[in-house]
Amino acid sequence: MGIKSVLFNVFVYGVTVFLSLSAGCGDSPRNSNGDQPIEVAIAQPKSFDIQVATIGVLDAARAHMLSSDIRGDYSKIIFIINDGTHVKKGDLLVKIDQTPFEDRVEELTAEVAALESAYKAKEQMLEWEKNQVEKNLSNARYNQTLAKLEYKRLIEGDGPLQVNQYKTEVARAKEEVDKYVSYHHELEQLKDEGYSNPSELSTALKRKDEYKEKYETAQKALESYQDHVYPSLKQAALAKMKKTEADILQAANDGVINIAKATATLEEAKGALNSRRAALKQARNELKKVELRAPFDGIAILYETFRDGEKRKPRVGDRIIRNQPILYLPDISTMIVKTDIREVDLHKISLDQTAQVQVDAYPDARLQGKVGFIGALAAEVRGGGTGGKFFQCMVNILTRDLRLRPGMTSRVTILSGQVKDALCVPVSALFIEDGGCFCYRAERGGFERITVKTGRQNLDYVEIVSGLDPDDRVALTRPEPYSYHHAVTPEGS
Repeated sequence: MGIKSVLFNVFVYGVTVFLSLSAGCGDSPRNSNGDQPIEVAIAQPKSFDIQVATIGVLDAARAHMLSSDIRGDYSKIIFIINDGTHVKKGDLLVKIDQTPFEDRVEELTAEVAALESAYKAKEQMLEWEKNQVEKNLSNARYNQTLAKLEYKRLIEGDGPLQVNQYKTEVARAKEEVDKYVSYHHELEQLKDEGYSNPSELSTALKRKDEYKEKYETAQKALESYQDHVYPSLKQAALAKMKKTEADILQAANDGVINIAKATATLEEAKGALNSRRAALKQARNELKKVELRAPFDGIAILYETFRDGEKRKPRVGDRIIRNQPILYLPDISTMIVKTDIREVDLHKISLDQTAQVQVDAYPDARLQGKVGFIGALAAEVRGGGTGGKFFQCMVNILTRDLRLRPGMTSRVTILSGQVKDALCVPVSALFIEDGGCFCYRAERGGFERITVKTGRQNLDYVEIVSGLDPDDRVALTRPEPYSYHHAVTPEGS
């Protein structure tokens, strides 16, 4: 690209020199030996455009490389649009055999249905386990409440009540014993006084012995209850309370374990279900992708690449590899030119500058454009002996021409500025010697070397800021050294 640009600029420059030489006016002074006349030009005000010419390649401003993103190697083309066909947005470009994708969707749909049923069953099992755990905990807490109430009743009610009953029996028996002991004593006194009543005395003695035995029995019952039975009952009630606490902890631990197992089983089922659902979603998406349609208007260009061991364009029956290009779809309604700008011309270029584009395929076409992009990095062009550096440039074509195609060679002329009514001479009249710029002005049959200060220029003319006056005649070729003499450098040059 860069070499072509250089060659084109050299060609334009040669034509310009030729035209400049042909444009000389007035009598042409000769070298001092008078053998060969020297062409001259007149320094005079001119207006000219400052242009940058280059060669580029047409491309679409918007394009799309169509490929399939279906995974696997079972995608087979059953329809493909003809190469070079103009298409509208939404037109069918490629169709893939949908049979394997439909089979896959049907298979995965059945698997998902089965897994959904299994998931619901495990979900119900988890709820049952939660209810069972709550039920067991409720029973354990109820038993604990009962145990606490029994312990409280024993400590505050039945135990003390039973003790009081035994004490009452002991007191009653003691009272009877004391009564008959007193009665027996009175009978003994009456006997001593001569009032003997043997049968009554015998009955009183017998009664005393009976109640004494009852008293002793009641006393033993009281001591046994207080010392043995009651403490045992309290320990049993306390142990029962502690057991209910342990039962609650056990029910809670068992519940955690059972719920965890049921949850793990449910999560496992959920994972399997989600995996199959994802596979089904992907299969459905791939089924939708069996038809590749145009994302916008353009020209369908079948992409040539290696297929089945040979480089060719795709056709019906080919199997598609994922992301392998199938066709290129450029939108030719908006075109651009991709080109390179020489490093020495970069300062002349800026965004939105006007450009004219001519396409080699259609020489009659004159297309209007503007600069849309300038590269930031220089690329060195190798080969051709130029050694120059170029910057990428993109020109947006404003003229719509449906004949244009990507890849066409284009000649671009960028209007970077204008000079109006400035004193100018042809570029060929300017010479650079010893780091300075000079012109050879015709004087009295010879030439003076005049130092000049230059301004803007194009391929044809250069602006003279100082050193020459209007209507000065200047040589277009370097005179022989003895045909000119040095002149004083004008002020301000």
